[in-house]
This record gives sequence, structure tokens and C-alpha cells, in this order.
Amino acid sequence: MMRRKTLTTWLVAGIPAVGCFLFFLLVYPYHNLLKEQLILFLHSPDYFLSYLDKPAWLTRYAGDMLTQCFIHPAGGAAIITVTLFIIWVLFRQLFRRFGTGHLTSSLLALIPAVTEFLFHCGLHYPLSSTFSTLLALLALLGFTRLRSHNLYLWLFFPAAALLYYLAGHGIILFTIAWSIYGILKRKRKWYYTLLPALAALAFPLLMRPVFLLTAEQAYRHPVKEPLTLKPDLTWKKILELDYESQREQWAKVLLLAQRYKLHNRIASYYTNLALSQTGMMGEWLFHFYQPGPAGLFLPVSQLSTPLTIAFSNELFYRLGDMNMAQHAAMLGTIFSPDHRSSRLARRLTEVHIAIGDAPAAGKYLGLLDKTLFYRKWARQAREQLSREDIPLRAMIPSMDTVRLSDDYLTSLKFLLENNPDNTTARDYLLCFHLLNKDIPSFREAFDRWFDTKIERVPGVYAQALLVSLYQESAPDTLLRQYNIPAAAVNQFIEYTRSYEEAGGLSAPLHDVYGNTFWFYYHFAIPE
Repeated sequence: MMRRKTLTTWLVAGIPAVGCFLFFLLVYPYHNLLKEQLILFLHSPDYFLSYLDKPAWLTRYAGDMLTQCFIHPAGGAAIITVTLFIIWVLFRQLFRRFGTGHLTSSLLALIPAVTEFLFHCGLHYPLSSTFSTLLALLALLGFTRLRSHNLYLWLFFPAAALLYYLAGHGIILFTIAWSIYGILKRKRKWYYTLLPALAALAFPLLMRPVFLLTAEQAYRHPVKEPLTLKPDLTWKKILELDYESQREQWAKVLLLAQRYKLHNRIASYYTNLALSQTGMMGEWLFHFYQPGPAGLFLPVSQLSTPLTIAFSNELFYRLGDMNMAQHAAMLGTIFSPDHRSSRLARRLTEVHIAIGDAPAAGKYLGLLDKTLFYRKWARQAREQLSREDIPLRAMIPSMDTVRLSDDYLTSLKFLLENNPDNTTARDYLLCFHLLNKDIPSFREAFDRWFDTKIERVPGVYAQALLVSLYQESAPDTLLRQYNIPAAAVNQFIEYTRSYEEAGGLSAPLHDVYGNTFWFYYHFAIPE
């Protein structure tokens, strides 16, 4: 009988633990991969000392030290699973101290463990927060073992103060559970526990000026962002596009975009980036969801989120606009949770290598040398410092101009004027006009930057040219000068007839012409 109870008890936790590991390994690995990229854990004494000026320094340090292992999906899944299992064990032990039965305590302990699991499905929930809960539970279980009622009372406040410095918000769980246990099991009068509890809960507020925190930050530290309690599968798909883009697996990005069909600006941003890097932007632009020109760039402004700022540098880097890439990466670093990011440190290194600024690149390489998993990357990057044949260097303008961060048109024209062979900038300029439905500007840019004598006109560009030529009633001789394929001309004639027959309705045209510029021109409403 006892053996059956033990088996049932451990099955209650074992099955969810296996499910948790497989979920974060196979279904939801990209959140953990991003969390690793948004920290930069250095193995140095100065870095350790930087944690001591805020509460929860111990749990933050331990959490960040293990978060660096999230670079491997299995590592992130295993660490979260083991941590949640320990949470279950400690809560089960606590409920047993309150007098609940074996099975009941095991089931009750699943509630906080599952809650922590759901928190970890959010983008901004740190592992250090779970460690704060663990440390609070350990302190509480230690107090329940005290035999002396006086020690149980008089040691509480210094223990709570120390716990706040070590574990932050863990003081709340510790104080509430200490009060309940004192009343129910130690038979203390409620007013004997209420006053110390209130003093302990006021401690973060009293220490707020010392740690330079707001009242809200003082009580939720080390958690810094609003929390969610459910997996977000849309973000999972977006982060998968982001991860494969970082690995330059452009074909896979397009396959994922085709599979997911996300109506999301960030997803369109990565899809268009992949189209440009595979040379298919002029052919397949409208085979994917386009929210208008908003799907080409991610803004770097006061209205942007920290994540979109961090993502925005990817395109600027590929365009060869190193000043904007550096600007976005620096802002992304500033707005990262602790103003550190391994991902952006590597990007800033790449930017400075591309522009030939060895001292600045060396500064970031010096930081990466102190990490566990980026030392090898830093050694390989350092070898690039003395090379002259850096692929992106030829795309970089020799001078810059004053412009706003969201003046994309000026940036693209400036890049092309300095390097007419920058096909990525050319495609983005042409598609910027197309997605704005600005046919005259598209025609002007096409005539200046596209040589139809040596290049085949891509399908989307041909469709836009036909609209422009039709609007000006151009002669057939001009049509032939653009070398537009006869098939495109015939399709345009058929579309025009079908559009007139449809009486302005989009539904009859969608199946046949939904992936053409003409359909977008007539029916899409750009963001």
C-alpha cells in the first residue's frame, strides 16, 4: 500500500515534468533562445559585483548564470524542468508541514509549479524569479523546523530583510506563509504575527530609495516586465523566423512564412528580409502577407518596443547601412532587461569589423572573451580584424548624411547613390514605392537603378510597370523597351477584364490574382 502511494505521488510530478521538458525542447524552444540572447553573462569579479547594488542579487546572479545555458534548446528545457520539479518538491514538503496528506499535498504542489511553468512561457519572465521563490521556500521550511517559539518570532524580521536582499519578491511568499503557519501550527495569536509581517512587507518600500527602485519595482524585483500566464504561439512562430534569420537560413524562413501565413508586421519584416537575401523580392513579394511599407522596416523610435528595436538592426546590417545598424543595436542594448545582450554585442562587433574600426570591435570582443559560450566566436571574429575582403564592406557608403531614423526613403537612395550595385537597397526602394502604391516614384526609381538590357524584369516589377504604362497610354515601342514578358502582358489584359466584370469586388479575383501587385493596388489598405 505504501509503495503504491509513493508511486502515485511521484507519477503526479513525473508525467508533467516529462511534458514540460518536451514542450520547451520541441514546441517552445525559441523563447528560451531569445532570453539567452538578451543577457550577457561575464565570468569576471567586476561583473559579479555589479549585482550587489540591487535586491535579489543572489537569485539574479544564479539565474543569469544558468540562463546562458539556454543557448542550447535542451539545456533550457532541462534547467526549467529541474527547477520546476524542485518547486514542486518544496511546496509538497510545505503542505505536508501544514498537515495535508501525501496525495493531497502532491496535487496542491502542482498548482504553483504549473503557474511557474506558464510564467516561463512569457518572453520576459526570468529564471531568477523562480529562484527567488525557491530561496523563499527553503527559508520557510527552515523556520518550520525551529523548536523555539521565541526564535520563530524574533528571527523572522532579520531573516526577511536578508531574504529580500538575496531573493527580492520572495519576501512576500515567505512572510505570508510564515504568518499562516504561525497562526495554524504554532498557535500564535494573530496580532503577534501581524505586526512583524506588516513590518517585513513594508521593508521593500522603505529600502526603495537605497536601491533606486519605484514602489512597483521594489516588490516585484527581479521581475521587470508585465507577466503573462499562457503560451503565445504567434510569438513562438515569429521567434522561429527570427532565429532562422540569424542563422541565415533564408530558404527555411520562406518555408516557415509560407506554412504559418502570419498576418503580423514582424513576420512580414523577416519574410521580406529573406526574399531580399534570396533575390526573390521582385518575384514573390505578394505571395506573402504585406501590411504595406510597415512590413519592410521595424521603426526605431520612442513608440517602439525593446524587442522590435533589437530586431530592427538585422535589415540595416544587410543593407550595408552600418550607422543605422549600430544605432539600433546600441538602443536595443540599452533597452535590454539589464542593458546587456550577447546578441547585440556580437552584432556591434560585426558592424565595427565591417567598417574597419578595430579598437571598437576589440572592446566588444573583450567582453565576449569573458563568456562561456562565445569565446570561440570571439576568437574567430578577431581573425577578421586584419582582413580587407569583408563582404559587406563594399556596400558601406564612404560618407554619411544627416537623416531621421525613420526616413527610409532617404537612406535607401543614399545607399544606392554610393553603391549602385547594392541590389538589396534597390529591391527595398522599389518595393517601398510599390507597397505605398506610388507608381510614379516606382517608375522613376526603376528607370534610374534597373538596367533591363542586362537584367530580366521580375514579375512584380513587370506588373507595376504595366500599370504605369497603361496610365500614361504608352506606345507599344516603349513597352518593348522594358522587355516585359508577353505572358505578363496577357495576364494584365485578363486581369483588367476580370476586374471590370467583378464590379469592384475583390472576392471573384482573389483566387487567381491574389498574389499580384494589381490585386494589392486595387484592394489592399496599407498600414
